[in-house]
Amino acid sequence: ALAKWKQFQEEAAKRDHRKIGVEQDLFFFHELSPGSCFFLPHGCRLYNALVQFIREQYWGTGKKDDRVYHEVITPNMYNMNLWVTSGHAAKYKENMFTFDVEKAEFGLKPMNCPGH
Repeated sequence: ALAKWKQFQEEAAKRDHRKIGVEQDLFFFHELSPGSCFFLPHGCRLYNALVQFIREQYWGTGKKDDRVYHEVITPNMYNMNLWVTSGHAAKYKENMFTFDVEKAEFGLKPMNCPGH
């Protein structure tokens, strides 16, 4: 079982999007914003194409029974009280980016969690 897991990890490393994206000049990472990428021109074009595709899926065709979602944009950081209430802090705080603002602790939202 361990050998199979190691082989799986080696194969996954070959397809690591963080490595491939940098090699293809799609984006880069920098210590000034750990965990976030800086999109380069071609990466930005791909990102925007994916966003457009997703938006088309949200909006749907407008026909009966077609799924139509309403897009929202929410803050990227929240007071840690939200993450405590939701249970995220208990499970993920050690891996979250947290910081103090005016004597209160805040955390960046994970992935694309809408926070609502």
